[in-house]
Amino acid sequence: MHSIITVTSTIYPLDTILLLYIALLFGINNAGIAVANMLASGFNYRISVSISALGFIAGALLEGWKMGSVITLEDYTTTSVVTAILLSIFSFLHIPVSMVNIIFASYIGSTIEATPITTHTASVIAWWIITPFIALLTTISIYHIIVRFTTRLSLVNLLRFYSLMLPVVTFYASYTIGANNLGLLYSMSNRYITVDDTTTPTPANGIYMMLAILLVFVIGMIKGRSITRFLSEEIVGYTPATIVSGISSSSIILWLSTQMQIPLPFSQMLISSLIGINMIRKPHVYNKRSLLLLVSSWLGSTLLSFLITFAITNYIN
Repeated sequence: MHSIITVTSTIYPLDTILLLYIALLFGINNAGIAVANMLASGFNYRISVSISALGFIAGALLEGWKMGSVITLEDYTTTSVVTAILLSIFSFLHIPVSMVNIIFASYIGSTIEATPITTHTASVIAWWIITPFIALLTTISIYHIIVRFTTRLSLVNLLRFYSLMLPVVTFYASYTIGANNLGLLYSMSNRYITVDDTTTPTPANGIYMMLAILLVFVIGMIKGRSITRFLSEEIVGYTPATIVSGISSSSIILWLSTQMQIPLPFSQMLISSLIGINMIRKPHVYNKRSLLLLVSSWLGSTLLSFLITFAITNYIN
């Protein structure tokens, strides 16, 4: 039976500090994608953060280990430094970017010279391209089902339905992000966490590392209020039906990705889904400037991560 609880051989303090710092920045920069949806529907900020934080913790502890072998490098320092710097810059500018994109692009940049792109890496890239379209189509289907169901409800029952569903889907979204994205950070700690299946698991640095990641992540999540507002108010026009359908679709796909050990940015799927929904309903509500800024930051940060790590790796070697 797999477990996050492991036996530890050696600890590298610099890598530990960098991973925890990245987790903090991830909380500041990316966690708002789950909280934003409840805020956009009028929920209290503290309640939204609490529900989301519980989901992140549950997902990371229960399924984060499934991502434990996604990234295998002898030296994570360059990838960690590049990721930390880019996340710091974009967090300071209050611009949301994808930690998953940055880490994986840096991983490719550090290995592409010595090792051809593996089947798994090619699968990840292909999955990144396909999933926004899958999420869009799935979201539209779920949206139509929700609209048909809710048209039969009275106003009071309609409010009760969304008051129940929004916290539920927010918790599930956070759960899947915790398992997949925080699990990716856990995979980066495997260089100094040795799993010994022949030894009876005992509380050791494996579980402590994940708990430390979760702690600083939640702190960052609480501090990332400005980016949360950006995601909840400045991109796409929301309704409760679009939010529930978009989160549900994106969460299901992210959970499936975790089972396949494929890291996936939740935010890109969700925004793609919400844009798709707004294309089939009227009026079309977009903030084109904010949307262009968001897409540009995703593409730019991913490309920068690859190029910087590639250059540093070649220089060192």
